[in-house]
Amino acid sequence: SSDGEFNVIEHPDLLSPEFWAPSLVVPGKPDESEVYTRITRNIMPPRSVRERPSDADRETLKQWIAAGAPAFPAEVTVANEAGKRKFVTIAAVMTAARDYLRGLEPEDRRYIRFFTLHYQSNNPDLSEVDLRLARAAFSKAINSLSRKPRIVVPNAIDPAKTLFAIDIRDLNWERDDAIDELERAYPYGVSYDSHPNASLRLLDKDLRDLTRTRFPIFRADWFVATATRPPVYHALLHLPDNAGDLEHELGVRLQDDFLHPRPERVAIAGFKRSGVSGQNRQVERHDARLGGYWKSRDFKATNGRSNLSRFPLGPLNLFPVGKHPFADQAFIHDGGELIFPLPNGLQAYLLVDGKDKRIDAGPVEVVSDPKQTTSGTVEIVNGLSCMACHKQGMISEFKDEVRDSNAVFGDAEEQVRRLYVEPKEMQRLVAQDRDRFLGALEKAIGPFLREGPDASKPITQFVEPIGEVARYYRLEYLNVRDVARELDLDDPQTIVRNVGETKLKRLGLDGLLKEGGVVSRNEWEALDGISLMQQLAQELRLEPVIKR
Repeated sequence: SSDGEFNVIEHPDLLSPEFWAPSLVVPGKPDESEVYTRITRNIMPPRSVRERPSDADRETLKQWIAAGAPAFPAEVTVANEAGKRKFVTIAAVMTAARDYLRGLEPEDRRYIRFFTLHYQSNNPDLSEVDLRLARAAFSKAINSLSRKPRIVVPNAIDPAKTLFAIDIRDLNWERDDAIDELERAYPYGVSYDSHPNASLRLLDKDLRDLTRTRFPIFRADWFVATATRPPVYHALLHLPDNAGDLEHELGVRLQDDFLHPRPERVAIAGFKRSGVSGQNRQVERHDARLGGYWKSRDFKATNGRSNLSRFPLGPLNLFPVGKHPFADQAFIHDGGELIFPLPNGLQAYLLVDGKDKRIDAGPVEVVSDPKQTTSGTVEIVNGLSCMACHKQGMISEFKDEVRDSNAVFGDAEEQVRRLYVEPKEMQRLVAQDRDRFLGALEKAIGPFLREGPDASKPITQFVEPIGEVARYYRLEYLNVRDVARELDLDDPQTIVRNVGETKLKRLGLDGLLKEGGVVSRNEWEALDGISLMQQLAQELRLEPVIKR
């Protein structure tokens, strides 16, 4: 439960009459068991949980209760491992970072940034499997934001395996001060300049002096959920503000490919349904530097020139006004997604409007995600939503419906057959680009996920880590124990003793002191000059650090 007093993994908790709901599980009687009835009514688990129970899950639970609710086998209690983990203090994190910096050449230290998962390690609700997923998500995130040719596998520098040192030059983040955008967005920056603990003050000063930055350490979970979406995503990847500039950078010439199509240069498919749009979708692949450049075209429901059977030879704005050779058969689109290969083998993404201008999120009337898979809303957000959707690279579950079924004739029909390739050829190109992506993905996340019974599991069978971690993070509600951990406090009572109920009330946080009281993640880190987290930290003698 959100107050931390009830753990569904603990078999005794389910049967104990001392808890708030004596009939959580009534052995042999599913319909009288609170856990079962709440799940069947979709009340439990809360929205912050990453995956809802399936019908099969509900049936399994029902059968287990009907069988008398026997004790769980040992492997089911993996979350109990979290209770054995030692609390990682902020002093330990800062000490490990400082010692690492001291082992480097002075000229290299200013390029080092640290990313920590010690907040997750200190959370008893997270298992070792959750921590491995978090490490994999961080690794995939930094490599999905890199313009360098090598996959960078982050190595932990602390005994708890929660602190990672990253040289931003390995990811091309030092270019054009791109990392400034990351610092501007960070809502958890604090310094210990005024803290009563002298050792923390000294550690803090050492870190800032050695790195020459006020932001030496970032939260890795925040990074996964935030740096993979605009504006940080655009800044770290140095993405242009329009498709034309990106295509020039990649050596793609759309007009030439349209006028002189060859399968090795351009391949197009059109179909009625896609996973994110209720209308037609067209996808085309162009040969580009490093691999295939994919461009999708999407349409509003009210668009009169969106029927690809009637208007397959678009877009109309591919050529200047009056210059399109098949203007009467050209569609007019309302937006699209660009996918291109990074030098390290992973993929980058750009969402654009109908005029090829970069946008942060796709308009819901064009594309949407009704399951709110990653962003917590139905919006398709550039970067994050695309990574979660394209978890194995290019998606092959589409079949062209235009080449052999269209409403054009003569030269236009011949042009359609030249551009819209045979399904076998399109599948070959998809597989070619997908294999390159999966090879890079293996290097990025395999070292973190391939442990224990998963040591030989195919990389395609693992859950997509960035979307999982981002969704859990963004939809999370924090109770008083969570807030204490966020402030590196082992004991929540420290907040009450050092801040007091009156100041908590002024911050709108006095509800945390009541049973079931929570604050949403978005409220906790929303920036109004400084975040709510930083305001509470200030009451604990920490100084908010912001990037103007």
